Amino acid sequence: MISPENYSHFELTYKFSSGEIAALAKFLRNNENSLPKELENFYNCLQKSVYDCLSLEEVKQFFS
Repeated sequence: MISPENYSHFELTYKFSSGEIAALAKFLRNNENSLPKELENFYNCLQKSVYDCLSLEEVKQFFS
């Protein structure tokens, strides 16, 4: 098993499609109560991406 001190060596660059962003944002919203602390920044970034592209009414529909 990899020890936590070696996690700093992990790196990932990936360009998400619009569909992937939408699916991830909805999935994480539906599971935010069990979201690990380490994914909070990622989740916030996804949410911001959605909020920046939609009106408030569209955001409400998107997440309902």
